[in-house]
Amino acid sequence: MTTDGWGRVRTWFGRWLGRGQSETETHHLSCLDRDRELLLATSAEESEEQAGRLAGAWTVRLQDIADMDAQAASELLEFLVRWRAENPESSERAGRVRQQAKASGHSSIVQVGGNQTVIRPERS
Repeated sequence: MTTDGWGRVRTWFGRWLGRGQSETETHHLSCLDRDRELLLATSAEESEEQAGRLAGAWTVRLQDIADMDAQAASELLEFLVRWRAENPESSERAGRVRQQAKASGHSSIVQVGGNQTVIRPERS
């Protein structure tokens, strides 16, 4: 969300998220812009944590759309394959997932992955 190529990605995601409905596209673009501004305004110390929260929220949104619309899922995978081919240095970083949890006092942490599906676009 903070790179020079953001404009092109933003445009594509706006169309994809809108699914042909301009009002929906405008709503999602507003959400993308809001979250980008939030990330840009975050201090260096908090940026990784904030980026993780935003990535999690957007992952749910994208997965929900893909789950309800097989054509949308296919389009998303095609876009990701193209983007990774065009941005090999960024796609390597984007492919990494790190989970971290910390408890203090008398608290405990339970991390549950549930049914996770990892789709590797290069194998699709």
